[in-house]
Amino acid sequence: MAPSFRPNTISFVFLTFTTVLLKSATSQDLFPMTNIYIHTNCSGDGQFDQASKYQQNLHYLLSNLTSKSGSQKFNNFTTGEVPDKVYGLYQCYYGTDNQLCQNCIQAARNRILQNCTTSVEAIIWYQLCMLRYANHNIFATKDVSKFYLFKGGQLEYSRYNQHLSNTFISLFDRASSGCSPFASGTTFGILEGNIIMGAEVQCTPDLSKSDCNSCLRTALRRFEIQGHQIGMIVQPSCQLLYGFIDVESLLSSAPNKKLYIGIGITSGIAGIALALVAVLIFCLKKQKVTRKPTGLDEIESIENLHIELDAIKAATDNFSEDKKLGEGGFGTVYMGTLGDGQAVAVKRLSNASKQGIREFKTEACLAAKLQHNNLVKVYGFCSERDEMLLVYEFVPNKSLDRLLYDVHGREHLKWETRYKIIVGIARGLLYLHEDSSPKIIHRDLKPSNILLDGEMNPKIADFGLAKLFGGDQSQENTSRIAGTFGYMAPEYLASGHISVKSDIFSYGVILLEIVSGLRNRKHLNLVDSTLGNDFSTIGIRRCIHVGLLCTQEDPSKRPNMASVLIMLNTDLNMELPTPTSPPVFPYKQETKITSHGSVGIAVEDVITELSPR
Repeated sequence: MAPSFRPNTISFVFLTFTTVLLKSATSQDLFPMTNIYIHTNCSGDGQFDQASKYQQNLHYLLSNLTSKSGSQKFNNFTTGEVPDKVYGLYQCYYGTDNQLCQNCIQAARNRILQNCTTSVEAIIWYQLCMLRYANHNIFATKDVSKFYLFKGGQLEYSRYNQHLSNTFISLFDRASSGCSPFASGTTFGILEGNIIMGAEVQCTPDLSKSDCNSCLRTALRRFEIQGHQIGMIVQPSCQLLYGFIDVESLLSSAPNKKLYIGIGITSGIAGIALALVAVLIFCLKKQKVTRKPTGLDEIESIENLHIELDAIKAATDNFSEDKKLGEGGFGTVYMGTLGDGQAVAVKRLSNASKQGIREFKTEACLAAKLQHNNLVKVYGFCSERDEMLLVYEFVPNKSLDRLLYDVHGREHLKWETRYKIIVGIARGLLYLHEDSSPKIIHRDLKPSNILLDGEMNPKIADFGLAKLFGGDQSQENTSRIAGTFGYMAPEYLASGHISVKSDIFSYGVILLEIVSGLRNRKHLNLVDSTLGNDFSTIGIRRCIHVGLLCTQEDPSKRPNMASVLIMLNTDLNMELPTPTSPPVFPYKQETKITSHGSVGIAVEDVITELSPR
């Protein structure tokens, strides 16, 4: 579910959206808006005496933080000397302006002093801000030691539990990008009928990327999504928030004054809220209606991505041999530099390939859709003078197989790097399966289609065989089987049945290859000897376990990508399901040798092994 508005619009609408729902669930007075109080936690080892040096330092610290809140959305401060030293910080959440931030921190300061009169450590949460202090260092440190969980409204949205969980996971990367001062990710989407779902995740911006992700994962585990209309979980270092609004019901009730009384807000603010929600659903619907369908024959829908042939020839020195990066089943790939200095890779499809036309159109149409850090970014295409060219980002470390299958190259793949690649591929697949529109099954996932950027981040490439699904569709039977033998799921080879679990099987094979450093045709003497002692035994065991779960013969037993990410990233002591035996290789299904000489494939239209880029 991708965001539909610019950040400032999202923040304003989400603020109103959650205000309506929180007012409805808590029956709090509306004015001022910052009085949507959530929770206070007074804790710590010991108490301080009234009129003590610690209390003086605390009051000075809180006054200092309050004065900064009119111009800064996040700040920390210390004062005093041990043992009376006090550490404090505040964060105003995404969607607040300077005045709202200052009002919220002022209200938080007053309430925390009232509620926690002698506590050496305390934290308070409002809808718009968080304020905390302690007698120990709390800066740039992940803290999940305490939390508060709130759920309210109607309990009738459980059918969206999985979608909501997947949405949260897709927002984790955005929140951990370190974009001060908010470190947040927010999204809206229209579901069936006129139901709007909004979700937001936030970390304190002083956290590292890994600590932010870890904090959010802990919060999601504690959330126990059950289908309430609104839910929030707050921890000292991060929070999750979601809400559902049935707009049709809300708008139809607008003239009814009982509605305003029931949700505890004045008619003026109710009118603003209803108007904003109406605008939101109008924009979302308009976006759906005006968006051209993404079909294989609708290349005209992305004509603005067209790049002139002469410009591409200039970029590649007229497809010079010196610029060649490699050859694949559908053509040759060249390195190039566009006129603005942008380094690119150019795929030049072979005119002799009938399949190439179809795959080219698929990739070109997907170019306007796919935006994710773990997918190769496509800049444009060219279809001129019998040439079919796809221009995408240049990835300096080439493909995973170039390193993984080379005895010297594997030495550069330390366990930390391999784990980053494993998780990155999973995140890219989650986006394709759950968050892109339309949903996409890659169908040819393998190490040669995983490119590595300068920091060894994986990027899934080659969508020429991708299968697109609209709406809630997630599986299909196809008479044309294509892919790479060894990575294709057994049910796909046997009957042409394709689903997201087909990609998950391929992912499981790749995961085991990354751990072992061996192609799947060889005996997996896990673990790769080139790793030496440079790995986590528990982490390796977890990855192998997940790989075996993904490669189970029964597709219904394979986890989805959201579950894969949770298993990879959560507590390593978490118990995982026991995997059943993987399929016998070659697979048990009826086999024959085709005209292409491929064993174990009962169809003729299969790509066996493509040369790496």
